[in-house]
Amino acid sequence: RHPFVAETEHRDLLVCLPGIGDHARDFEDWGFVALAWTHRWAVDVWLVDAHYGYYADRTILDQLHSDVFLPASVSGYRSIWLVGISLGGFGALLYASRYENDLSGVVAMAPFLGAPSIIQEIAFAGGLARWTSPLTTPDEIHLLWKWLQTRMTRAHPTPDLFLAYGEDDLFAEGHRLLASAVPDNHVLTVPGGHRWPIWRQLWSEFLDPRALREARLRIDSS
Repeated sequence: RHPFVAETEHRDLLVCLPGIGDHARDFEDWGFVALAWTHRWAVDVWLVDAHYGYYADRTILDQLHSDVFLPASVSGYRSIWLVGISLGGFGALLYASRYENDLSGVVAMAPFLGAPSIIQEIAFAGGLARWTSPLTTPDEIHLLWKWLQTRMTRAHPTPDLFLAYGEDDLFAEGHRLLASAVPDNHVLTVPGGHRWPIWRQLWSEFLDPRALREARLRIDSS
């Protein structure tokens, strides 16, 4: 946990989920915590050791809810944000799909969105708006895409969702499909691939005062 040390009337919480093979401390090592504070965001930062084992045994959502977000919900935060990278981006989106009310916003950074087969399935259907899942008992990936599709029909979908990825990312085809379900000003791209230097650059783009100010205004008004 990295608490914001300056005096402030309101503070937010940022929860960070690493990708497969990465570690929670990588967010600190790559400057995500320092950048948030440099951009004058009054935010506590919790780095979560959400490694692949939690995904493999399907306990990731229950563990996050009980160990992270339930305690956070009674801590007086103005807003609670979840950022995830790669597999963590998938985890962040999946958590939002089940526990919408726990979160004010999600930043899905280069998220894993499923095997090429489902990406091609959605693309061949003409995009997410036209896609119909063929499965009667859908898995987590199909359920996530159905939730993202449902968001497109809502006037004010929650939580606030930002998508950020490198234009040459190995998952970029899925990212472009997901972008159709996100407002244009919530999609951040830079040249580059699936690498920490690119994610750090995207994080700086997200922290631009204009983007955060607009997001906070929406939260405050609701």
